[in-house]
Amino acid sequence: MVSKNTNLKYINLLKVLAMFFVVCMHVISKALPNHQTGTLTYNFLIGLDILLRSSVPIFVLISGTLMLNKKYNIKDIIKKLIEYYILFIIFNSMYLIFDKLFVLNISLDLNVLKDALIDSLCVKTIYQMWYFKIIFITYASVPLFQYFISRKNKYVDFVVLITLILLFQIIPWFVPVFYSNYTYLLVFLTYFYMGYYFTKYKFKYENIPLLVLFVISYIYTYTKTIVLNHDYYYLNFIFFNTMFISLFIFMLFESIDKYLKNEFVLNIIKKLSTMNFGVFIFHGLVIGGLSKINIINVYYYDNVVMIIFNTLLVYMCSLLPAYVLNIVMKIVHKKLF
Repeated sequence: MVSKNTNLKYINLLKVLAMFFVVCMHVISKALPNHQTGTLTYNFLIGLDILLRSSVPIFVLISGTLMLNKKYNIKDIIKKLIEYYILFIIFNSMYLIFDKLFVLNISLDLNVLKDALIDSLCVKTIYQMWYFKIIFITYASVPLFQYFISRKNKYVDFVVLITLILLFQIIPWFVPVFYSNYTYLLVFLTYFYMGYYFTKYKFKYENIPLLVLFVISYIYTYTKTIVLNHDYYYLNFIFFNTMFISLFIFMLFESIDKYLKNEFVLNIIKKLSTMNFGVFIFHGLVIGGLSKINIINVYYYDNVVMIIFNTLLVYMCSLLPAYVLNIVMKIVHKKLF
């Protein structure tokens, strides 16, 4: 059956949760290698990290839900790609410069500025800026996906989904050489299309098999990661275990949409969701800054409270520059686009 899904209140809530997952993932990432493997804290951090790594696929699922249910012309796509490319050059260069100044302790000079600009122009990413590559790929794929979607044929939609899974997940699983060559980023096209597909088509009791797959995938990922001594191989986006964990969380939130009725809370969530891009841009700098002045310690954790506190503090501190960025972007967008 086809669901029109015109009222998607859960999307804003899921956006905020996914962004919180991203912040928390980066808050604990430096601590993991500093805890001895096999300890209770280490095992807990691994278990938490498995859930947090669903954040990026969830964002792409959301993008597919929102973008592939709309009509875009080529001119709109090109404008968006140019806009994001300019933003990438600005913020990737900023991170590259800050990294050399405060991490590598290199003095600021013309060469530092030049190298940062050239690397950014060539889309050589640093830290979380690699996510911009996903933005470029998904936007560029919209015209192709819209061509198939415009057929308005559920069998065509299904064939496209199976083809994406075959190309970017099944083949790399059995022929690993393809993984390093092309699938790390292109696998997100599968998530992108899935967001559209699973929002449009509803299956009876779909959450039950997804729950089973979620549990199996979580246990499998946890076990393999612990056994492999902190090898992130099984936490990768390309594998089915990550896909099922992400898809279950995405569909779980879709199923609670009808219960989201408090307008005051929904408005706050909506406002926070508009800050996501800015939080994404600035939270890395906030983590580095707060660590530098010893307000937070991201290298070691004694308890869960520290993780929650650090994550909330980083998130809250990122909201102010995110708010300012939103205002600047609106002004620039109005002037240029």
